[in-house]
Amino acid sequence: MGLTLIESRTAQDGTILCQVQDEEGQKYLFEPLNLTILPKDMMYVEILRELRQILRTPVEWPAGLKIFHYQRVEKCGPEWGLLFAYDQELWAHWLEKGSTLDPAGVVAAARTLLPLVPTALELDSAWTGFYPGDLAPLGTAGWGLLDPRVQQLLAPYREGGERRDLFSAPEVRAGSPRTEAAYLYTLGLCLYQLATGQFPFPLQNRRETITAMLREEPLDPRYLQPQVGAGLAQLILELLRRKAQLRPAAEACALALAQAEQDQTLVADPEEARRFQADTLAVQEKAARKRRWYWRWQRYKWGLAVVAALLVIIHATWGGYDEKITPESTPLEVVMVFYDGLARLDAVQLEEPLAKGAGKEFVNMVSVLHVTSKMREAYEGVRMSFLELDRLTVNEAPASTPEAPVFTAVYRLRMLMGGEHVEQDRSDRLVLAKQKKEWRITELSSEVLREEKTPLSPDDEYNSVLPSSALP
Repeated sequence: MGLTLIESRTAQDGTILCQVQDEEGQKYLFEPLNLTILPKDMMYVEILRELRQILRTPVEWPAGLKIFHYQRVEKCGPEWGLLFAYDQELWAHWLEKGSTLDPAGVVAAARTLLPLVPTALELDSAWTGFYPGDLAPLGTAGWGLLDPRVQQLLAPYREGGERRDLFSAPEVRAGSPRTEAAYLYTLGLCLYQLATGQFPFPLQNRRETITAMLREEPLDPRYLQPQVGAGLAQLILELLRRKAQLRPAAEACALALAQAEQDQTLVADPEEARRFQADTLAVQEKAARKRRWYWRWQRYKWGLAVVAALLVIIHATWGGYDEKITPESTPLEVVMVFYDGLARLDAVQLEEPLAKGAGKEFVNMVSVLHVTSKMREAYEGVRMSFLELDRLTVNEAPASTPEAPVFTAVYRLRMLMGGEHVEQDRSDRLVLAKQKKEWRITELSSEVLREEKTPLSPDDEYNSVLPSSALP
């Protein structure tokens, strides 16, 4: 088919649409592929093959929605592109694509996308989430949707296409399957960007963006676009809840929109808009400051941990610690000093009952955990124990003698380690001997009887707290 270019238009988001005609004068719309790889590359040929396969695979889209189906892959001049039927509304309003919308436009987009959730679930990996670039403005006719399967396939090979990968729910990034709640999270991202013109999380680099999505609540969209009303802002924020079970279902979203429309809370009243506009800079700076402290902590935490560990050693060497073991302490009391230090994450107390060279793994683990917990409390306000010890039972072993006491201990240990909660049932064997008239633990062997690991949820503030190598 010989195609002739009539006119091209570039939308607000940078996407190009062309009006072309064939040799018989029939008009079509033509979307150039605009890939960042060359046509002579094998990858380019493979993409064309996959595109044709998608176009040959029909999808049963919900009735009443305008989905723009690409008919085939064609060439117009030297350029490959996607050919589809001419649509006057799409052509007339293409320049508006990617614009920030008023609240009424955001609501119209939401009502266009909500019925597509069941279809998205069926397509699964072929369509992993809603994306604002798929929406096509049609003026008074509302909204249409460019085939999202095609747009998703091409995104990694288009300039700026890596942004699409950010439209994914936290639990999906953690390995959970896509659910209705996961797709609704991407709808929240989409509506937030349509309403404010901004992605709800920082975009300086991918690592910081993903971390913010896993750790932070987004800024209320009214601070970025004060004309957004309370009802619309609340729905968007509910869709962006990090815990999937807290997000509303698709039906509840439709009801919330109807209720906000009835209550006239889709658009902010003048006083509400002025209040949010006045507070915008202060709220944005507070969020940025918190983020800066977090990354400063991430950058320096292990160096500071080493320094703090040295301070613990100096503290133990130069005084300041009230020693608990005396020549009158019994072997059992010495053992209990050890386990009390373990439970309290007190590295100095833990070391007191140990002879030189014994229990190094426990000392290392407790030192790191103690310093990490204190630093995270100071930097991030994290106030939860990083280690818990319970069900401790200590018994004198049959092989024990007054001259060489031997004890066995069983207990349960719970820790935050790497990206997991770790729960262990452990059994220790402790051998004691007198050193300078005081009992000390000279041998300490530990065995894990049972271990259960549970991945940290995206909401857990303690991800990557302790490396696995720190565990005894």
